[in-house]
Amino acid sequence: MRRIAPIATAGALVCACLVAAGCGTTTTGARREGPAPVATVKKTPAATPAIAANPAALAGMLRRDTSVSADVREDLTPCVGDDYPMDATPGWLTSGDGPDLVVNVTTCGDGLGVAAYVYRMINGKYQNVFTDERPPVYGAADGGRLQIIHEVYKTDDPVSYPTGQEQITYAWEGNRFKEVARSFSDFTSKTPSASPEPTSTEPLPQPSSTPLDPDLPSDTPTPRTLPHYSPSPRPDPTPTGSGTPSGTGSGTPSGAAR
Repeated sequence: MRRIAPIATAGALVCACLVAAGCGTTTTGARREGPAPVATVKKTPAATPAIAANPAALAGMLRRDTSVSADVREDLTPCVGDDYPMDATPGWLTSGDGPDLVVNVTTCGDGLGVAAYVYRMINGKYQNVFTDERPPVYGAADGGRLQIIHEVYKTDDPVSYPTGQEQITYAWEGNRFKEVARSFSDFTSKTPSASPEPTSTEPLPQPSSTPLDPDLPSDTPTPRTLPHYSPSPRPDPTPTGSGTPSGTGSGTPSGAAR
């Protein structure tokens, strides 16, 4: 079984895909003009959903989601014990029925980002509404918007020292995410700073996903089944002797002379 991309091969994995202008993105070739789309989001702090604190249930939900790639689903197993290579943070991104979940799947040990997803709550279930499976990738909720970061490597770059970083910002419009900002930071520069880049004008396609039940374990403990107990009968209090009073003999007083 193929394990999630090992850290030692990360540079070779991404250098063929990620370049300074990004990878696999659709751009217009010109900067967008005019105001960026305004996301309709709730301003109250996002509470942590129960599934975010239950790695086994969260991993189980992703493994049941056919919109997640087969490779990620197959490799989503504990690194050690119950320690799964993933995390989930809540945030108000899509105005769903509850806080959205930004889920990052990583490699074991070094935590290299393998995939990022956003799950929207609908009637108590979660539906995948965003997928980025181009490593290395990391997702986060920031001010009601989705931030996706791709680290960019050259062929000989160590994993701990990428050449640069691409950051893409998405806002929720209608029923899908739309790119509203993109920048690139060149870490080889003496004074690295984020330089704006052209953005895509097309909304992102929705992942082909259906709402999934989080399938959390019940908080009600299962009653213990005790073995059948049959009490032993109580002993009969009636004496079982011959009927002769205690202490009586043959009629001869105790200690009498012969």
